[in-house]
Amino acid sequence: MKEKFRSFSRRLDLYIETKRFRWLKSLILALGFTVTGCVCFLAGFFLNRDENMIYKSHINAMSDAPVTTTAPSTQEESESTDAAVTGIPEETEPVTETTPARITIDENLLKSYISEDISVPYIEYSYTDKVSFENRSKVKGIKLPLTKKSFTLTYNGTISAGIDSSLITASADNDTYTIYVSLPEAHIISHTVHEDSFSVSDAKNNIFNPITPEDYTNLCSSQSKKNEEKALADGLLSDVYSEAERIISDYLKLDGIISSMYTIEFILP
Repeated sequence: MKEKFRSFSRRLDLYIETKRFRWLKSLILALGFTVTGCVCFLAGFFLNRDENMIYKSHINAMSDAPVTTTAPSTQEESESTDAAVTGIPEETEPVTETTPARITIDENLLKSYISEDISVPYIEYSYTDKVSFENRSKVKGIKLPLTKKSFTLTYNGTISAGIDSSLITASADNDTYTIYVSLPEAHIISHTVHEDSFSVSDAKNNIFNPITPEDYTNLCSSQSKKNEEKALADGLLSDVYSEAERIISDYLKLDGIISSMYTIEFILP
């Protein structure tokens, strides 16, 4: 019995020692894994921190550096660069100088402007005349007594002058950029006496030689040449030429080429 107890006691002690060893082994393994994990975590943290610092320093350097953009090079630039690097002379095409086309006014277009589109209106000269009239009846050139009649006539008249627009000619000198416009001779077109403007004063009629309407018209007709000469002396024809030059210049300058490049000169008869 005593031996059995001793045998049981030894087995119990062996079992307890075996259990302790397994528990201790498990504890050691657990601690080993824990320490290893901590070491790896710390090593990874510090290593990653250094890499992040390097990465951030690269990023900062790139952001602080000036940004330069270069246009994509063409094929010709790349070929010329290769030629410069290799020392091979670049083949160049011969340069030919081309003279740009001169902008000028077409002669036919200019003539169409003048012949088809330009019409110079007449210039009117208005006047007022006052003239006295006296007449006696005559027999064989001898004035008869008691036949005198007289009056003073005041009236208005209009003299028109102009040029024939169909006779205007033009030519262009494209070397000097000058347009020459030749004007025909200006002349009096019409002369009108306004009979409704007649005003008679100081009339002395005679039963043997009465005043008639023909006396008024004949008196006006006799004064026509004098009034026309006065109109010419006052510059009627000069006004015609000035108006023609103004109308022609304004019309031709509606063409952009003429207005920007050409000078217009007028040739008077």
